[in-house]
Parts: sequence; structure tokens; C-alpha cells
Amino acid sequence: MGDVRRARIGRVRSSLCGGAALAFLFASGALAQTVNELPVHVPGQPTPALPLEVHKAPAPAPTLSPDDGLGQDGFYLEADTLVRDDKANIWTANGKVEGRYQGRTIRADTLTYNAATGVVTADGDAQLISADGSAEFAQHLVLDNKFRAGFARVFAAQLPINQKLTAKFAADVAIRRSETVEELDRAIFTPCQICAANGSAVTPTWSIQADRIIEDHQRHLIYYKNATIRIKGVPVLYTPFLSHPDPTAPRASGLLIPQISVTGKRGGSYQQPVLWVVSPSQDVTFSPQINTKVNPFLNINWRDRFYSGSLDVRLGYTYESDFNGNGTKFGPETSRSYILANGDFNLTPNWSWGFTADRTSDPLIFDKYDIPSAYADHGLFLSDSQRLLSQLYVTRQDDNSYLSVAALDVQGLRTTDNNRTFPTIAPLAEGRYDVPFDILGGHLRLIGDAVLLNFDESPVVPTLSGYDDRASGEADWIRTFTTPDGIRIEPFANGRVDVYDLSNMTTAARTQSVTQVLGTAGVTVSMPLIRQFGTTTVVLDPIAQLALSPDYKVNPAIPNMDDVVFSYDETNLFAPEKFNGFDLYEGGQRLNVGEQATVQWGNGLNATFLVGRTFRAEDTDVFPTKTGLNGTASDWVLAGDATPIDGLSFFGRALVSDTLGVERVEAGVDFATARMNGYVRYLDDNTQITGPVRNFEMGSEFLVTQHWGFDFDAIRDIEVNQWTLVDLGLVYKDDCIKVAVIYRRQNTVVGALGASDAVFLRLTLATLGDQGYNNDGIR
Repeated sequence: MGDVRRARIGRVRSSLCGGAALAFLFASGALAQTVNELPVHVPGQPTPALPLEVHKAPAPAPTLSPDDGLGQDGFYLEADTLVRDDKANIWTANGKVEGRYQGRTIRADTLTYNAATGVVTADGDAQLISADGSAEFAQHLVLDNKFRAGFARVFAAQLPINQKLTAKFAADVAIRRSETVEELDRAIFTPCQICAANGSAVTPTWSIQADRIIEDHQRHLIYYKNATIRIKGVPVLYTPFLSHPDPTAPRASGLLIPQISVTGKRGGSYQQPVLWVVSPSQDVTFSPQINTKVNPFLNINWRDRFYSGSLDVRLGYTYESDFNGNGTKFGPETSRSYILANGDFNLTPNWSWGFTADRTSDPLIFDKYDIPSAYADHGLFLSDSQRLLSQLYVTRQDDNSYLSVAALDVQGLRTTDNNRTFPTIAPLAEGRYDVPFDILGGHLRLIGDAVLLNFDESPVVPTLSGYDDRASGEADWIRTFTTPDGIRIEPFANGRVDVYDLSNMTTAARTQSVTQVLGTAGVTVSMPLIRQFGTTTVVLDPIAQLALSPDYKVNPAIPNMDDVVFSYDETNLFAPEKFNGFDLYEGGQRLNVGEQATVQWGNGLNATFLVGRTFRAEDTDVFPTKTGLNGTASDWVLAGDATPIDGLSFFGRALVSDTLGVERVEAGVDFATARMNGYVRYLDDNTQITGPVRNFEMGSEFLVTQHWGFDFDAIRDIEVNQWTLVDLGLVYKDDCIKVAVIYRRQNTVVGALGASDAVFLRLTLATLGDQGYNNDGIR
């Protein structure tokens, strides 16, 4: 026999510079975060569904940091016994073996190192723990010294997905083919919980069981051979081959979660998104929608991010006749398409430019084919729902100034819209400059604005068309004083000049040009009163604002294009000039008064209430009649919001006359508990010249049990006495899956599409197409 030396040691510190295999053992990347409990099974037996017999790994002890004095070559070894066979050149450590190298730790019952071959073998609850706490476990582990190959039996690991989820692997045999490829035989994968809070084993919500699983860390892909997908342990789908991105992949080409629905207008519908990752900064998603009643529809989404900005282009196309809510076709077949595109780019630290290009050939295309987020806000200027805004703009901004030049065009999709009344706006220039030094002790802002409107028909005067060209210059000055008693005094002054070129208007009543000079001076006085009652703080803030301007009469030569829609509420109660646009002006002498009260209980609990109104020296005719602003005393403005307890908040605003007539009211509630969340909204507005708006909206998700519940959303147009949208769904969700079956009743109040019914299946699987949930699910 060779020279065998046995030593019982407490701590052995050795510098094994030549231990290449051990170096690989510690340098090789661990698969995952710390494993608390993972399943194992008897080698050679068919892989059963998780959970299996649970192998409880001991909690990893704190590891030494890389600067623990070992350096890059030092190796720390601790065991009950250490045996060195000099003739065979083999080292064997037995009993509570723990070794540390380059910030990593290995534990096992027995550790054998063959210095001649460079092979290291660990047996008995082997653990490989990285400095960050990530770990791999096996009953038997063998690695070579080439940093390429390895072997493990009864293998288990976890791979972090996010703060809540980890991907779990269990296999009979694991083989490391190279630094980037690992092969698991008779294996199973799941991102779901497999251990209950009390430590007992639970069946995961879904899992994939396969004869072989291959992890390609370089391509961030996981491949399966003879895979079976199980839901709650029950096999639901078999496929000879399956692949998907691993949880660490930020993006990878492949199939995304399909969208399945049955609707009255399209029949059965299956939409399969396919993601193509062109480059790390660019991807394209193709989403063909196959329907049983109508022709297929293709959606494309191209996204690209540049060093200076980003681009997002959505396209859709079909060749089809028109059809109603029952799928009945009428009219000729023709191309129907849409584009929703936007981009925003930085030219320099101060200069940027961007655009939106939103257009459709069919005003009902988004409703017919259930295109999501068609009216999402993007670009410098925002549009209303069911109206598409295209724009091109350039901006410059620094600490003291702002400038934008833009061109805009609107396409109205509402059945009541007349697109001849939407002007083409080109150009629209807006600028402001904040003087960096005090003027008369106060702050001075200079404002410039110019616009050219080209419209076929005025929304106010149908016989009017042509060009409306306006340029404006404005100066705002304000100063703030605070007295020793806490009274806040803010004198202000504003002057504005507007010049209109009306020579291109198609009516003889229009003059060549109109100039108006406007000005306002005044003062705002407030006196906040603060009182503490234990932990409750109460603030009472009476406010009075006096604004003096020359009397103003509506000039019939100036077309009203930018003040058609007007609301009187708490946002402009104390505005010296209540109109947002330039075509109308408040004028006259007026006094805005109000009282605001705020109560704060701490921890984010509070309530605020505001009441106020406007008094005028003389009547005027510039405001919409039902706001009450045209008389010497306006309607009362009421507004408030409150969060009395965690998970419950209210808001409301109203416009109330002296006779208690309510011309406008808006209210809402938001609530959230452990099992239920939702909202309620109500709006009744009779102040608009475009007609009354009355609607009711609500939505809620209620969990009857920990995982099962209901989803409900509804919108009612009270003016036409009809529910325009009703969603009712059955929902199941846990840590790694969300499934919702939604019934939808949708009514197009006016139009050929009419009412329609649909059933949607919304599915989200963690790591398969979506790493978590979004608020709306998969649409």
C-alpha cells in the first residue's frame, strides 16, 4: 500500500494552488438562490410529479467574503478527519466537511480529491454555496479540472426569477456538458411553490416534467424532450419537444402566451403572438389573429431603442367586408388597417424631437378586433378617447426657458365626430422664459405663443372655414410676502397681446386682422391656521383673490377654436384668467373666495375639503351658461378627497347653484382589502356646450378563497340609458399563474357594429411569456 496518513483535525488551512478541479468547483456558477426544501427521488425510477419525497437541506452558514485572507489561491478546509494517500495522490476528507475557496463554500459528508486526475468527488448531502447565498444540492457530485464537465446524482437547484419567485429544478441525474450547458435526466421544472408555510409539501400549480431538460446558459434557453405539462399534478399536455427562455433571460425569441376568445362579431378567435428579438435593443412581435366568422387579422409591434431615444410602431391589417356585432358581413371587401406609432429622441441635452402617427382606415377597427391600448397617451400632446392624434414636435428646455414647435392633426372616431371640424394645426409654437433675477422684488415670466389653424368647417360656426392665424405675447409677474402673523400676500400682474390674421377666412364678415390687448392685476391673500389635536393636525386656509381687468366683450370677428370645452372647478377657481386658451378672455373685476380645510391623522390618512365661488362687478357673456360664471355670483365650487382608513379613499367635486341645483358632479371611491379591491366612478356634467355627459363606471376583483374569485367591470352611459361595457369573470391566481375566464357584453351606442358578446381566456404563466402579472392580464 502506499503511504497513507490519517489526521484528526479541527481546522486545516491549506494552499492548494494546483487544485484545478476544486477551483472549478468553486468558480462554476451556481444555478440559483438558497434552497430551503427541494424534492428528490430514487435514482432509476420514473420521474413522478412534484412534490416528491422532500430532502431538507440544512440552511447554509454565512460564508467568508472573498477578502477573508485566503486570496485567490488560498483554500480553507474543515472536517472531522483528513486522509492523504501519497502513493495514489488522493486526498479524502470525512465528517462534516466544509471547504472555502474564492468566496464559495462546499459542504458534504465526504470529499475526495484526486490530484493526479484533477477529479473531485463529493458525497452525502453535497452543497455548493456561492458568496451571494445561491446554492446547488446533490447526493453525489463529480467534476473534472477542465472547467467543462461534471456529474451529479439526485440533483436539485433553484434559479431566481424575482423577489417572490424562484425556478425550481429536480433531476435524477445532472450532467454539466460545458461551462454553459447542463443536462438534466428524468427531471422536472416549476416556478411555483412546492412547500407550504408549515414546511409540508404541496403540489405546484403547474410544472413541466421531461425525460431530459437542457439548460443553455449562453442562449438563455431551456429545452425539453418528451415533456408533459401538469396543472395541479394532472397531465394536460404532452409534446415531444418544448423550449422557452430561462427565467434570467431579459428577452428571447419565441411564442408568447396565446389569446383565446369567442365573440359574437368574430366567432372563435385565436391570436398567437410570436416575439422576434432582432438585437438587444430591438424586437418585433407578430400577432396573427385567426377568426372563424371573419378573415384573419395581423398585428405587428416593432420596438427599437437607440442611444438617443426610442421608437414604437404598431400596425394592423386585414382584407375584409364591414360586419356588425353578430358577425354579419355587408359591403365590399377592402383593405382595413391602422398604425399607432410614436418616437422620442434627444438631439442634445437641451434639444429633443418626437412624433406620433396614429391613423386608421376604419373608425371601428379597434372595437371589431379588440385592439388593446389603442388610445394610450404618448407624445407631447394628448388626445381624447376614440380620437387619434398625429403630431411632429421639437422642444428645447433648460433651467430658465422652454420652447416647442409642433404640427398636429386629429382623426375623430366617434360616430358623432365630424372630421371637417378638426383643424390641421401647423405650426404651433409655444415658449416661455423665466427671468433669472427679481423684477420689483418678484418673479417675471415671459410667454410667447403662435398658431396657424387650417379647418374645413368651424365647430362653432358651420359656415366658417379657412385659415386662423394667431400670435400672442404675454408677461406674468408675481411676488410673495409673508407677514409675521403668517398671512401670505401675493400681488400679481399679467399683460397679453393677441394678433389674429383672418384674411383667409371664407366669410365677408371677417376683417383682415384683429388685435386685442388684455391685462389683469390683482392680489391673492391667504391665512393658514394650524391646530394640533393630539396626533391630528388641522389646517384651515381661507383664500381671497382680487383680479382687476378691463371689461371684455366677445369679439365676433375672432373664431372660438380653443375654448370650446370649459370646466369650472377647484383647479381654476383661483386662476386670475380661467380660460386655458386664447380665443376668449375673462375680463372685468372679480373676487374669487374660498376656504380649504385639511385634516391629517398620520400614516397617510387625511381629508381635504374646498368650497369657493367667484363674484363679479358686472354680468358677462363669455362663459358657458350653466357654470353660473356669467352672473355677478357664480355657482359654488365644492371639492374634497379623503383617505380615512388604509385601503379606502374617496374624492368628489360638484358645481352647485344658490338654489341647490347641481350642474356638475363627479365622485369616486377606491378600495382595497386582502380579498377585494375595486373602484366606483360617477359623472354628471351639464355645463358643456357640446351636450350633457352622464356615465357610471365600476370595477372590482373579489377573492372568495385564497386563490379563487370573481372579476367585474361595467360602464353605463346614463344619457342613453345603456350599459356600454360589462365584464364578468371567474379568476384563479397564485404565486405563478393567473387564469381568468371573462364574459364581455359590449354595446356600441351608435354605429353598424352594434352590440356584441364575447368570452375571453386570459392566462399568465410566470417565466413563460410573462414574469409576473400586469393589472389587466393578457388581452
